Amino acid sequence: MGNNINILVVDDEDVMRSLFTDILQERGFKVQTVANGQEALEKVRAAFFPIAFIDVHMPVMNGIQTLYAIREISPKTAIVMMDSFPDILLEEAEKEGAVVTCIHKPFDIREVIEVIGGIIEPKEKIA
Repeated sequence: MGNNINILVVDDEDVMRSLFTDILQERGFKVQTVANGQEALEKVRAAFFPIAFIDVHMPVMNGIQTLYAIREISPKTAIVMMDSFPDILLEEAEKEGAVVTCIHKPFDIREVIEVIGGIIEPKEKIA
């Protein structure tokens, strides 16, 4: 499924970054992880990521600030927000149309794979 597609995971929790890396690398994706939004911007400036998973609540830059900054640098990156509970910040981002979808922690691995498939497959059909 992965076809060496680059995926960025932005989460301040080590366990989440590790989980995403294990799950996605097993399926053939290239995964880069960072602990905060500032680090994410450095990665996005250096390489294109078709998909970025971004936690809403993080130090340095919260997920919404990170989302908007990534949009300015890389408008074609599909953003999937992650949060442990419904949040007013997340609602704001969804209203602006800045988010492909949101997954709520704890999530099912199949949900992550389905979200990625929904982003990748339409693009593959167009190509």
